[in-house]
Amino acid sequence: MNKNKDKGSIAVLTVLLLTALLGFGSLATDVAILYAEKSNLQNAVDAAALAGSQELPQDPQAAINKATEYASANNTVLGSVIISADNKEIKVTAEKDVPLYLARVLGIESKIVEASATAAILSPTSLTGVVPLSITNQEFVFGQEYTLKSAPENDSGWFGPLRIDGQGSPVYEGALAYGSNSPVAIGDIIEVEPGNMSGPTQSGLATRLSSDTRIPQNTFEDYDRDAPQIMYIPVVEVVSHSGNSVHEVEVVGFAAFFVEDYTGSGNDSFIKGRFLQTLVSSGRDNSSISGTEESTDFGLSVTKLMMD
Repeated sequence: MNKNKDKGSIAVLTVLLLTALLGFGSLATDVAILYAEKSNLQNAVDAAALAGSQELPQDPQAAINKATEYASANNTVLGSVIISADNKEIKVTAEKDVPLYLARVLGIESKIVEASATAAILSPTSLTGVVPLSITNQEFVFGQEYTLKSAPENDSGWFGPLRIDGQGSPVYEGALAYGSNSPVAIGDIIEVEPGNMSGPTQSGLATRLSSDTRIPQNTFEDYDRDAPQIMYIPVVEVVSHSGNSVHEVEVVGFAAFFVEDYTGSGNDSFIKGRFLQTLVSSGRDNSSISGTEESTDFGLSVTKLMMD
C-alpha cells in the first residue's frame, strides 16, 4: 500500500472539500446580503410610488417629482417613473449594484438587484371617520355648493343625518364634530336620524371647525388635506320608508365636501359644502379604509400599492 499516494489523495479531497464549503459559505452570506438590499430597495420604491400617487390625477409632473424626492430621501435613484394614460397610476423602478464579499473567491464581484412598485388611486369602498350626514346619488360638479342638511321635502321627515354610531342627539353631535367611530362600507343599509337636530348640528360643527389651527386658516382655494372643514359623506339611495318618512338608505359611495356655511335654527338649519376632488387624508382615522377600481367615482380617492 502506497501511503504517500493515499496522503496525496486525502490532501486533494480536503482542498476540494474546503473549496466547496467556502463556496457554500460565501453563497449563504452573500444571499443574505442580497436579500437585505432587495428588501430595502423594495421599501424605497414602495414609499416613492405611494408618495407620488398623492398628487394624482391632478398633477402628473408633481407626482413624478414627489416620487423622485422620496426615493432620494431613501438613498435610491429611480430608473424610471411612468404615469398611466388616465393619470391614476404611477409605476417606479430602481436597481442597485450590490458588492459581494465571500463570493469574490469565486470571481463574483457584485450583483444587481431590482425592484418596482405601482401605486394607484382608487374609489374608497369602506371608511371610518365619515360624518353622520348624507347626500343622494347624483352627478357632482367640482366647486359647486351642495346642501348637506336641510329641511325635509315632501313630508319625508328626514333632514339628512344618519345613525352611523347609534341614535340620539349626543351621538350625532359627537360624530359630526370628530367623525364616526363605526366603519361605513358601500352596500351598508343605514337608518336615518329623524328630526332636525338643529342644536346638535350647531354645536357639533362649531367644535369641528374650531379645531382649525392653521395660519392662515383653511379655505376652499387653499387647504390642507386634513382640514377639519373637509367632511367625508356617504352618497346614498333611499331603500325603505316608514309611512311617508324615509327609514333606511343604502350607501353607494363616498364624497368630500368643504363646509363653508352652517346657519339657522329649526327648519331653517342648513349645512352647505362645496364639492371636492381629493384623497382621503392619512391623518384621519381610516383604519378600515379600502378601495377598488370598480366602485363609482365620486371624486374621493384612496391610494393603494398594486401587485406588479
